[in-house]
Amino acid sequence: MKEGEIFKKIYEIFGKEKVEIYLVGGAVRDTLRGEEIKDIDFATPVEPPRIKKILNGAGIRTYPVGWEFGTVGAVIGGKEVHITTYRRKEKYKPGDRKPEVEFGGSIEEDLRRRDFTINAMALTPEGKLIDPFGGREDLEKGIIRTPQDPDDSFQDDPLRMLRAFRFQSQLGFKIEKNTFDSIKRNAFRVMILSKERIQMEMNKLLVGKFVEKALLNLMNSTLLNYFLYELYPLKDLHQSIQEHHKDVWKHTVRVVGNTPPEEVLRWAALLHDIAKPYVRSVEQGEIHFYRHEDLGAEMAFHILTRLKFPKKMVKEVAFLVAKHMRPALYRSEWTDSAVRRFIREMGERLEKVMTLAKADITSYRPERVRERLRLLGELSSRVERLLSVREVTCPVNGFEIMERFSLSPGPLIGKIKSLLLEGILNGELPETSEDKEIYFQFIEKKLPSLLANDICGEKKEQK
Repeated sequence: MKEGEIFKKIYEIFGKEKVEIYLVGGAVRDTLRGEEIKDIDFATPVEPPRIKKILNGAGIRTYPVGWEFGTVGAVIGGKEVHITTYRRKEKYKPGDRKPEVEFGGSIEEDLRRRDFTINAMALTPEGKLIDPFGGREDLEKGIIRTPQDPDDSFQDDPLRMLRAFRFQSQLGFKIEKNTFDSIKRNAFRVMILSKERIQMEMNKLLVGKFVEKALLNLMNSTLLNYFLYELYPLKDLHQSIQEHHKDVWKHTVRVVGNTPPEEVLRWAALLHDIAKPYVRSVEQGEIHFYRHEDLGAEMAFHILTRLKFPKKMVKEVAFLVAKHMRPALYRSEWTDSAVRRFIREMGERLEKVMTLAKADITSYRPERVRERLRLLGELSSRVERLLSVREVTCPVNGFEIMERFSLSPGPLIGKIKSLLLEGILNGELPETSEDKEIYFQFIEKKLPSLLANDICGEKKEQK
């Protein structure tokens, strides 16, 4: 069922009950822009029990979305629809994801308490636009501003400040000066927000088409400093003595824009140089950031954990940050064995590492860009060729290793097998041999150091 048919159906159902209802929010904005409607929201004066009764009476099953916040959900024509009671006001307590809501009023009052004028419009069943705050004009001019005094709006819900930049990232609009100045005054209020709400807005912001513009303005507003303060030192941190016009923050923003709009990749791009301020050194007139990727991975892990991201994503982003420099080490002189080791080290994240590495080199000097892109293209070709060749397998299995060296099952067996594969890839061992003694002798030479590392690791964990 098309959106227009869904609108007509809802209007007819509520019209029969003589209950007013309006299409509101992003659905109106997207309709006026001629874009695909992502969220179908309606507003009505009646409260959830009556909304549910009306829909059920028309044969439509409902489910609670936020019953205490006045919202009832339904699926119509295969699409999710939310119908919400008019709200005079909503206010968030510190650290809470759920607002205190005051129901009632008129459609105009409901629109006034919304975040921005471009979202504070409604459509009547007859197709008439209700636009008390100039949302249509702002939409045409590409302006983001609040329907009420911005200081009041941001005090009611500080997340609206971050949403301003999210919409800027998605739409490319300019944030009106009075609204932007209010964000700067009220930026500290973002600290009362739950981490989950910040995470959701940042995810949407980062995959926007105009993400570079939004990130630069987010930094200039100082809002970023209150929930991603680790990024703030990147501003005005120069990468080169000679290139004073380029700082790490502008480079970071460019890298984010150069990656595909996927959450994992864009978070990795945003955090890939996060540790540079803490490892910066100057030697013989040259600036260096030794091992910034290692410290950066730790910082990324803690940042995303703080923002309540799923563990799987935290680990993936941290891995990409840790490995984003590896492709840059490639040289044409690498043997196939070295390329295979690189492939094995990157594992299932190989493609993402290569994508991030490519994005990371596009903001350097043109001649350097060309050379590094050439090398990265060469590495990609060799990776593709080697991946098409049969994978090398370990010539002895875990049971044989345990029996030969009287070892118990555990991580050590996996390390031994990895060591054997490394020896094969390095050319130290044959890929196959009828006499397995050659592999056991190789293990015997390496086993003391492996056991020593294993014991040290255990002691470190105990401490």
